[in-house]
Amino acid sequence: MIDQASIKIISGDGGNGCISGRREKYVPKGGPDGGDGGGGGSIIFKSDANINTLRYFQYLKKFVAESGTPGKPGLKHGSDGKDLEITVPVGTIISTKLANSDKRQVLAEFTSHDQTSVLCKGGKGGRGNTKFVNSINQFPLLAESGEHGINLSVFLELRLLADVGIIGSPNAGKSSLLTFLSNASPKVADYPFTTLEPVLGVVEHLSKSFVMVDIPGLIEGAHKGVGLGHDFLKHIDRTRVLLHMVDVSGPDPLQDIDNIKEEISLFDERINSKPSLVAVNKIDIEGTQDSVQKILSELKHRGVDAVAISAISGKGINDLRDKVTEMLEVESKSKKPKQTLAERLSRPKGGQKTQTQEIKVIKPEPVDRRNKKDGVLVNNGEYIIKSSTAIRIAAMVDPDSWEARTQFYSHLKKMGLVAQLEEKGISPGDTVKLGDLEWEWHS
Repeated sequence: MIDQASIKIISGDGGNGCISGRREKYVPKGGPDGGDGGGGGSIIFKSDANINTLRYFQYLKKFVAESGTPGKPGLKHGSDGKDLEITVPVGTIISTKLANSDKRQVLAEFTSHDQTSVLCKGGKGGRGNTKFVNSINQFPLLAESGEHGINLSVFLELRLLADVGIIGSPNAGKSSLLTFLSNASPKVADYPFTTLEPVLGVVEHLSKSFVMVDIPGLIEGAHKGVGLGHDFLKHIDRTRVLLHMVDVSGPDPLQDIDNIKEEISLFDERINSKPSLVAVNKIDIEGTQDSVQKILSELKHRGVDAVAISAISGKGINDLRDKVTEMLEVESKSKKPKQTLAERLSRPKGGQKTQTQEIKVIKPEPVDRRNKKDGVLVNNGEYIIKSSTAIRIAAMVDPDSWEARTQFYSHLKKMGLVAQLEEKGISPGDTVKLGDLEWEWHS
């Protein structure tokens, strides 16, 4: 199962504003008429319960939304770029690496079907010259270039969501149990490590349903990543109840239980605080009756809930279903009331779509790393203007037009940037930088 991927997402650029108009005397409908540019498309993630892998992202690594088109004469607004919707499985966590750090910041987490999140907002369309008209400047030669989209590298990680996690040593009978309880079809054989990736199954009991996940066999050193330890253990973290399978015919079933609990604690000790139930499996094997009673007695002495079952014959399975259902109900009541995963993923009958829900996003706004603050910095005698708006206007100024340059200077003055330059001590002949633009200052 492909359960992690790194991709690059880029929202669309905004279209440039238009500089246009007629200024001849007596021309009907004269004056500026440049339209605004269209907005760039955003990158939107959406969860789908019908997908259970991130395999798609092993082949496609770059996703780019459509850019907006430029404004046109006649006050015609440019077309907006189309949003790009990316579908991910339920249980996906999206994060990005923090600047100058190895840590990651979680941007979004998808916990149910049909959730959406805008992670990269498209660039704004540039304003046409009609937006710069004022009482002094009746025919602006200024417009804005479109705002650039956002370029972001993100890490996708799939952590399976299930109500019950079936854990245990290799060949404990986890896959056989899941097959018996649900319509899942994991690989089953009489040797260890037949399950190499987690398998989900929906169990129905007493008019209720819940999702179980078969976590591949854990071995010593799993917390260090031995085998596929980390890949398996992280899926346990998302479950509500742990069902610990133990093979009664094994050399030391009680030691197997202790070993698994130890590995889980070394990975994350919080996981062992989850409600748990031990299923003593393979009681149909001849000569195991004494061992079963001994194990059940010892577990009772430890205060551990346990049930004896056979995942092949079905003996004790109803007791198991009853206990698991009861544990889920108790767990729900002890916390905030919530549906089981199976109920959260269920769709209305008749083919209707479920109502789209907004997911919990750590950042209150879509990721936007564009500089928003205006200001002036002095570096090695050069005066650097920091203003995304001024940069976008400068990109549309005709350097060969004295009138356009004069209007641009007036606009910088209106924005308060000229005053900031003077406060920093700028003098005639000093170098001014604004984006890719550089010029000599004249008072």
